[in-house]
Amino acid sequence: MSSEKITEITVIGAGPAGSSFLEALRKADQSIKVTLIDKNEFYFPKDQLSKDPLDLKKIKKTSQWAADSGFNFICARVEKISVKRKKIYLDDSKRVEFMNLVVASGALSKKIDIKGTKKDGFFYLAEINPYDLKALLKIHNEVTLSVTTLAGIKLSIFLRSLKKEVRIVAADLNFLGPDKEKIIDILKNQGIAVYLGYRLKEVIGERAIKAVKIEKEKDSFQEDQSCLVKLFSSQLVFIDSGLKPNLGFLDSLEIDLGTESFFSKYGQIYIVGDAANSELEGQKSYRGNKVKAERGSVALANHILGLDFSQPQTGQEENREDEVKKEIIEEIYDKEG
Repeated sequence: MSSEKITEITVIGAGPAGSSFLEALRKADQSIKVTLIDKNEFYFPKDQLSKDPLDLKKIKKTSQWAADSGFNFICARVEKISVKRKKIYLDDSKRVEFMNLVVASGALSKKIDIKGTKKDGFFYLAEINPYDLKALLKIHNEVTLSVTTLAGIKLSIFLRSLKKEVRIVAADLNFLGPDKEKIIDILKNQGIAVYLGYRLKEVIGERAIKAVKIEKEKDSFQEDQSCLVKLFSSQLVFIDSGLKPNLGFLDSLEIDLGTESFFSKYGQIYIVGDAANSELEGQKSYRGNKVKAERGSVALANHILGLDFSQPQTGQEENREDEVKKEIIEEIYDKEG
């Protein structure tokens, strides 16, 4: 952005990165005209989804917060951004022009190849609607989780604490490290069924889920050729497939996010938070991502305002997945005890 005073700015995303950026911006200069775009009327913390997705007290009403802060809030999904035309194309066919743009669009779950996903009761973890989930958990009891990260393990423990019938399907659980076998035994002792070497193949039902089909991973054929396909009754399905930066609307740009950068610049566009986290897709836990996004957003706000800033160093406590594993393992051991 130029050295001229910024008079207006558009922000995509009202999560930790977007809200921290705007709070820092507003604190320093209340004269800047702000337009905030987010696909939801509310924000629910991503880390809360695996801890307790029913704690609705954690919900932040984006529209009310924006109104109280004096921001123009647009609730819509971004379909495309034209850098040359400086226009944002929304899913309601409307267009928003921008002078300066901050993309704080966060993360999406990686999509995997499963047949029949567009049914009530099917959730990718990053896209859970807590209101819908709370209603469904009141009437349904059988749950299947496809797990690849620690978030799925944590969610399975929470759902079992609600006395739900919980089933974990996973190619492997090697990310649990040397405690894997012991943890699997404990999960089973708690009544959580664990199917290793399988993948979720199909979600069965018409409008709502009635059952799921899982199949043996090809790599497991030689070890065990029995029960290559299994069919289970299930009304809820959760897909813990890992996360990726939510930048699909920028696919026309050559994006190369530096691992050491808290934000990246493309002309009049800045990308910040999980959307700019090049390490996101390899993570098995997301400890410290929120802190990193908030710090980077404040640094970006200071940079845009022409204030002195230095990108904060990431403390070791922010990205130590071993610590998260330890917490989860202790939680499992506590439940077993």
